[in-house]
This record gives sequence, C-alpha cells and structure tokens, in this order.
Amino acid sequence: MVVGGDGRTEDTSQQGIAFAGNVEQQREIARRRLEQDRRFEELMEKISREVDIPLTDTLLDSSDDEDEEAFQEIMRQPIDKSQLTRQQRYRIGGIEYRALDMLSYIVPIFYLGSIIIGGFGYRIFVACNSYTQDVLVTSNPTGPVDAWLFSFFQSMSGMNNLGISILDASMVPFQNTPFPLIVTMIQILIGNTAYAILLRFIIWVLWKTTPHRYAMRRETFRFLLNHPRRCYTTLFPATQTWWLLIILIAITLIELICFLALNYWLPVLEGIPWGSRFIDGLFQSIATRNAGFTVTTLSDLNPGTQLVYIVAMYISVYPVAISMRNSNVYQERALGIFRGDEEEEPIRFSESELNGPAPFIKLRRHPTINSVMTTSRKVLRGPDFFVLNLIQRQLTSDICWVISAIFVVSIVESQNIMSPSPITMMTVIYECVSAFGNVGASTGYPNSPLSQVGQYHTLSKLVIILLMYRGRHRGLPLAIDRAVLLPSEEVEQREVEDLMLKRRNTSMTNQSNATNMMFYTRSSTL
Repeated sequence: MVVGGDGRTEDTSQQGIAFAGNVEQQREIARRRLEQDRRFEELMEKISREVDIPLTDTLLDSSDDEDEEAFQEIMRQPIDKSQLTRQQRYRIGGIEYRALDMLSYIVPIFYLGSIIIGGFGYRIFVACNSYTQDVLVTSNPTGPVDAWLFSFFQSMSGMNNLGISILDASMVPFQNTPFPLIVTMIQILIGNTAYAILLRFIIWVLWKTTPHRYAMRRETFRFLLNHPRRCYTTLFPATQTWWLLIILIAITLIELICFLALNYWLPVLEGIPWGSRFIDGLFQSIATRNAGFTVTTLSDLNPGTQLVYIVAMYISVYPVAISMRNSNVYQERALGIFRGDEEEEPIRFSESELNGPAPFIKLRRHPTINSVMTTSRKVLRGPDFFVLNLIQRQLTSDICWVISAIFVVSIVESQNIMSPSPITMMTVIYECVSAFGNVGASTGYPNSPLSQVGQYHTLSKLVIILLMYRGRHRGLPLAIDRAVLLPSEEVEQREVEDLMLKRRNTSMTNQSNATNMMFYTRSSTL
C-alpha cells in the first residue's frame, strides 16, 4: 500500500517491474564487451608464452589472420593503462620498458649480493685464521672487535668506497695476509671504476646463456648492450667500456711500479717478503685512488710515490665521468656535436652541376657522439675532439677549487707548516686532493688515530668540507641524463631540435678553383 499526497491509498501489489526499452541492445553490448575481454586475455596469454620467435619477426604469426586482426583491433581501441596487468604492460610496453624492468632486478641483486658474499667471505676467513682472530682481539685499545661486525662493516665500506675501517690501524695488520686485501680490492673496484665494466659483462653473459626460445628476454639483454645509456647512467657502450678497462689497468700499473721501485729500500717495507710487497702495492694503488684504506704508513713512503698518489686521487673520477658524459645520447648540445675530420674527402662538384638552373648543394652530416661510440668496432680508436675538449674544461674548472683550498689551508696552518711538525706543505696538498677526490686517505698524525685534518683549525676543516662537497658533485652529468627520462613527446621534440641544430651548424666553405669547386663541412662547438 502506498499513501499518495492527497491522503488516498493505492494498491501496488498488481503493478509489475518496468524494463528499459533497449534492454536487448544493452545485453548485446555487454556480450561484445565480455567477448572482447576474453579475446584480449587469450591474446595476452599467447604473447606471454615464451616461444621461439625470431627477433626480426612480430610477436604474432602473420599467417594467423584472426589473431592478427584481433590484436590490431585491441591496439586501436583506447584502453586505460590501469586496466592492464604488470605482465600485459611488460609485453606491450616496449623493449625500453622491459630493459628498465630488467635493470631493476640486476642492479640490486648485484649490489646486495656483492656485500653479502664479501661479508660471509670475511667471516669464514676469520673463523679459519687464528692470526686474524688475534688481530681483532688486540688491534684496538678499547677492546676486542666482534667478528661479524668486522666482516660486514669491512664489506660494506669496501663496496661503497668509504675507506672506513673498524680497526684503528686500518689494513696495516694484514700486510702479510693476502685474503682480506684481495677481497677488499675486488669490492673497491666493482663498487667504483669497474662497476660499469662488470655490469656490462654480467648482461653479456646473461644474453649469451639465455636459451633462444626466450626470444623476448634475449632481445631485452641485447637492447641493454646496444643502447646502454638510454637506460642507465653507468652502463656504457662496448668501445667506451674497453677504454675504461684499459685506463683502469694502466693507472693501477703505474702506481704499482712506482710503489715497488721507489720504496723497496725504505724502512717502511723492510722485513716484508716480495710477494706481500706486490699485494700491498697493488692494494695501496687501488685503495688510494678510490677509498681511504691504507696498508702502509703513507707519511713514510717516498715523496715521489706520494706525488703519484696525489695525481691518481685527483683524476680518480675522470674515467667514469668522461665516459658518462661522452656517451650521453642527448647531451650533444653541451659537448658540441660536430667534429672536424681532417682525413675526410671533400665534396667536389662538376661545372655542369654548378652552372645548372638550380644547383643542388650536397650537405654531409657528421656522426654524432652516440653513433661513433656505439657503432664503432675499433676498440683502440683514439679519443675524439669532444673527449679532449671535455677533459680540458674539466681540469681547468677543478684545479681552481683545489688551488684555492690549498691556499686558504696553508695560510691558516702556516704556523704548523713553518715549525718542525708532521704538518708540511706536501701533507696539506695530499689532504686537500684526497678530500676533493672523496678518497678519504690521509698521511695521518703521530700517536693519533685521527687523520691529519683532525689537527687543523676550524676554518681549515670547513674548507676541507666545502672541497669534499664540490668534489663529490664533479662527476654529475652536465644536463638531465637521458637514462632518467622515459619516452615522451618532450623527448621526441628535443630530438627534433637536436637534428635541426645539427643541420643549422653544417656550413660550407668555398674554395676557388679553375674547373671545380670544393665544399667542406665546418666543425663548431659551444
């Protein structure tokens, strides 16, 4: 019973439920939508199966017209991205998305795995070596050091190039114990200069060992090898990776030779066998350039060795920083995108071509940094103009900071420098360059567990802090790196602008000749 507005009651027990007039049409729409979702799920499931598909073919067999038509129909329709699962986005999101997704697994596993393996390696060695156990008990005057704390602290410090040791004597007690030195050397390298080298090697091994039936996964690894700087800032093309390895070996060998040749007669190496001297020299060469670990007293070394270490600390960041900036595929504006090639053949025009109604001016496009460094197969190819120009600008900019800091510290600490004390002009230069390189190495101070900077005045310490801050940021890219940008219209627009800039800066030079006229392209940099 329903009471109306005028007080009357109406019987609604005999009334029926009314349906919309287009109910059949709505049912048909719902049925089509359900069928479309079913076909979409089946298609995604088919794509998700790792089958043997050649990289040059499409994901679907072109002979299967029904599946191809369904796929094209789905691709034409606007689908909300939130409706796609992670697996579906992985399949249709593009190879760059899959490469980034793969790196999100490889890099954390590589980083954490190195620390965990190194920590357990140290712990096993401590358990098996009685000398190391005695060192942990007697090294620090404050008391014994826990073996687990030492193992993982040492592994973390080496991997992150901190140079901080839980032992007051750093690595000096292990002068004749190769295992801790070798493990620490490996972690210092893979955490800094050799990180890009080993990461590319791991991706190459994964590409080689992945079965061919996983074609999409192999294609992802191959994309990372061919276009590394589109995905990661510290993953370089093959040519630059080889150059980085060669430079790493060369600098290390120079430091090792200087260590052995200039200090073999000094008391600092007296009583140490030549085998241990070699390991100690190799360790000090690697640690001085990247981390602050010491296996000998640096103040007792030959001044020539200290000078070599100063230069090595100053240039420690350059191999990786130059490789990073030179391989940035969207940084040609900052570096200069045109190079003059003296060996290039000039473009010659015949008289008929020049005297025609509309002579066609032939322009030649120079290779960009990315095309030269990525596609070149010449590993020992000399550095081009961009690298030399970038190194020159970097050295000029950085040396001003170091000289200014040395000048201020030498004035503040002039009384200690002029008086008979361990603080000398050489040690001040060493401390400033070590701070600028973020190495952490110090010549030390007698009867003190602190570095020599601990004996400086407050103003000098503030200058050292400022120098460390400036040196830490000198390895950053000159502009926003392509590896942190996802594909977008803005990136595409920038590509077009770069292309127009290249064409606009391509010019020609007219040289008079009796019968022919030669046109050259001119190099220009910012």
